[in-house]
Amino acid sequence: MSTENNNRVPEPQIEYLSDDGLVTPLVGAWSEYKYRFIGFYNRIFSTGMKEIWDKRVYIDLFAGAGRARIKKTNKIVLASPLIALGVPNKFDRYIFCDHDEQNLEALQIRVKRDYPEVDVHFVLGDCNKRINDITKLMPKYSKTNKVLSFCFVDPFSLNIDFETIRILSQYFVDFLILLALAMDANRNEARYAAENNETINGFLGLIDWRERWKLVSKRDPSFRRFLAQEYASQMILMRYLDESLKTMIEVRSDDRNLPLYHLAFFSRHERGYKFWQEAKHYIDEPELPFR
Repeated sequence: MSTENNNRVPEPQIEYLSDDGLVTPLVGAWSEYKYRFIGFYNRIFSTGMKEIWDKRVYIDLFAGAGRARIKKTNKIVLASPLIALGVPNKFDRYIFCDHDEQNLEALQIRVKRDYPEVDVHFVLGDCNKRINDITKLMPKYSKTNKVLSFCFVDPFSLNIDFETIRILSQYFVDFLILLALAMDANRNEARYAAENNETINGFLGLIDWRERWKLVSKRDPSFRRFLAQEYASQMILMRYLDESLKTMIEVRSDDRNLPLYHLAFFSRHERGYKFWQEAKHYIDEPELPFR
């Protein structure tokens, strides 16, 4: 799929929904931007890869309930799982994981109600602990069954282990990962940097990052920039292209315009970044501080 061929994917608009009586978690107003962006990218990805791969798989490691309520408003919007299910050229399989039983139950009811014919699988539990169960649900790759997956990782903090990403990266997977570098890492720098704290160890998949941080911080005190660079370096070691730092999107709070997190895209193919840039072109993008 390419805009050069006038096959442009229309930008999805945020639709406000009525309350269906099921669990609907609260989210910040900035989530509307995130959902709008993920909706547009999903359309580009699922359409553009339809004729190239035999199977396309959508994986959501922090799926939630499928709907979300915007804080301090009465607005209810579709969240990432139902947005992904709503693309015109649907993925061949969907895998949704969430640690919250009530959220996953609400999502299952909504999926069965709205998309009963689609191939959807649900995994209850911490994705870091259930990753092997998740990979078992991925279709087997072969010369006659080429499988490409798109994995959306949307945690509220740094509670996504790099080992989880590494295991998934053994397959053909593109990632869109929310890096909670400001709303978690920056606010907890002193605690996370303490020798007995293993949060960053798990997040980066590294145990020797403190030595580099001590050196780097003397010339650049930005903890979040350091973590972004370390994360990108880890992905490059797994043969993902060196494009993520240049293409990260910073999302800020609506009320005080403070940085919250970064949306980081990772692909092993230039086509993935072509799609990513196309999505950024049609969705107003914030400043990219890691250039």
